[in-house]
Amino acid sequence: MKKAIYILASVTILASCKKLNFDDPTTLTNDEAVIKVPDLGYRLVTSSVQTAFSTSTSSSGTHFSLLADQTTNTNGNSSWWDFANEPRLRLNNNASYRGAVTWNTFYNNFYQSNLDATIALDIIENQKLKIVDNAGNDRTKDCQAAAYFSKGLAQAYLGVIFDRGIIVDTLNLSKRSLPNSYKELIANGVAHLEKAIKLADENTSFKFDFLAGITIPKATFTKLVNSLIARILSSQPRDKTEAAALGNDFWNKVLSYASKGITADYTINTVTGGYYNQLVTNLVQRNADGSGWLAPDLKVAYLADKTGNTPKFYPTSGILPAITTDDERFYEYFGYTASFGIMLESRGRGLFTNYFRKRWYNSRNTLNVPDAVNPYFLFEEIRLLKAEAKFWLKDYNGAAAELNDATASRIAKGKLPVVAANEADLRKALHYEYAIEIDAAGGAFVPFTFMRRNNLLVGGTPTEYPIPQLQLELTKTQVYTFGGKAFFGEKGKYGEVATAPNEGWKASE
Repeated sequence: MKKAIYILASVTILASCKKLNFDDPTTLTNDEAVIKVPDLGYRLVTSSVQTAFSTSTSSSGTHFSLLADQTTNTNGNSSWWDFANEPRLRLNNNASYRGAVTWNTFYNNFYQSNLDATIALDIIENQKLKIVDNAGNDRTKDCQAAAYFSKGLAQAYLGVIFDRGIIVDTLNLSKRSLPNSYKELIANGVAHLEKAIKLADENTSFKFDFLAGITIPKATFTKLVNSLIARILSSQPRDKTEAAALGNDFWNKVLSYASKGITADYTINTVTGGYYNQLVTNLVQRNADGSGWLAPDLKVAYLADKTGNTPKFYPTSGILPAITTDDERFYEYFGYTASFGIMLESRGRGLFTNYFRKRWYNSRNTLNVPDAVNPYFLFEEIRLLKAEAKFWLKDYNGAAAELNDATASRIAKGKLPVVAANEADLRKALHYEYAIEIDAAGGAFVPFTFMRRNNLLVGGTPTEYPIPQLQLELTKTQVYTFGGKAFFGEKGKYGEVATAPNEGWKASE
């Protein structure tokens, strides 16, 4: 057997081919590739970083937005209807199922990102070789930090999304199993992200230019990685019992990382052929009549309506009027239409909505155009992470102070009244802010993971994804899945809640 690296554009794929009585001239061993492709390591790191960034805001996050009742749909595209449907359906973990694109995208892309970074780190740390860019400049230290960043993000996000996996930190891995829990994946990913911060801090000339047309300054990089760690750690628990049981040390860590996080919105302007936020593009896109293609769920209007007249399920006849709200942000972020667009009544009128997203929208109907503004991490999410960390620490006064700060979006832009310092009002306010202020701008799984750890998902909603069928068959593991009304409170392999109990923001149908 001969391990080979195939260089296709900037993407690298590790493969195997049988050794015959001659070498395949189209493949190179690891050692040969390093010699014959001078910028191999730089290509690997660039591929790894770009894949990690893009996958963290992939359009496959649409399914999490549907499961969180942030978005609604009756379209069969990528089986979106199945994920919006109520009562909740059990996930169909079959390789031929169209909806499997969501877990296949996350699983395949994050593991590819992890592998590319692992090969680059092998070149640096085991082969003790320099990495140069395509101009011949020594980029070894930059690439080492960037590789740990993308490895950390990939592994940790896998732990947030899936119930289990395998930690791949060496090229000599021989296990054909999935031995690591979501907690282990997250812990190992966070350790890599911490290493990335350390390496960047030690590098006086640190340069992070691995996204096309984008260079992230060291100070911004450090703040962004701290922000991502806070998001990741807070996203670990599968229900509120697990969240509370993590204890003060854990939530103090979340608070500490968030306090070292970004101090302003981190956005990226699209460059041709570069990064753009696929998830936001999906959710702001409009039909020809102006209605939303993947429109905000009725939950969003229900939470904002100050009259209490908006129902939790759309009525079987008639059209709901526009809501009245005290939140001035609502009118800036969302628009009303009497059109139901592409919604099909035969697939459940209870899924209907009259709203579309205005925030982040542009007249080209996509963020994949030059100079479009892409949200990657909003400062308000840092505020919410700090407030919630204090909430779990039972520092209700501190949590309320975060939300009631004069600069908080809900106060400064929304003109909303202050939140009382008690458990019920704080949990309600946090849920509201994730739904209105963060919405699609938090990446693939936010605000789904907030609702998961606070028992706000509709009963029967899967709290995590199973490992894709093909991967299970390769490791000779029995195919399994989660979700469905008949499985309220179902436990996973590690005793975690894998299917939401019937305690959500609204009762299951």
